[in-house]
Amino acid sequence: MINHNVGQTEDKLPVPGNIRIEPRWTDLDPVGHVNNSVFLVYAEEARNRFLKAVLPDAWDWIVVVRNAVDYHHPVFESDVLEVSSTVAAVGNSSLTTTSVISTIHGQRCATVQTVQVVMRTDRTRTRPWSTDERASLEARTDPAVS
Repeated sequence: MINHNVGQTEDKLPVPGNIRIEPRWTDLDPVGHVNNSVFLVYAEEARNRFLKAVLPDAWDWIVVVRNAVDYHHPVFESDVLEVSSTVAAVGNSSLTTTSVISTIHGQRCATVQTVQVVMRTDRTRTRPWSTDERASLEARTDPAVS
């Protein structure tokens, strides 16, 4: 189950890229942990919500070219997770995001670094970020995660 209101207060809208997830039984491996591949799905959900908010006209032209996952702590079905995505770096046509997956009690479970590129509308190759796209991404860059 995914709750999209993480980071919401009475005077603020939800923080883009922050979601709450309750693992499902189908997310588990035979040992009872959330399967390693599912962490990429959790990160993707937060990252896509973040990109839709930050780049509403370009987010669907962005494709993943690399994922790297560091696993820090196992996750069980009873855990409630918070996933937070932010910009780590912006290149000419690339973007690196970091998604941190933690329990609601603050235990970091995984860190996912994803490199993406923005494609031309004909989807044959990459294109550079527009001035507005770059400004929007750079305004949300967190140097602490790069």
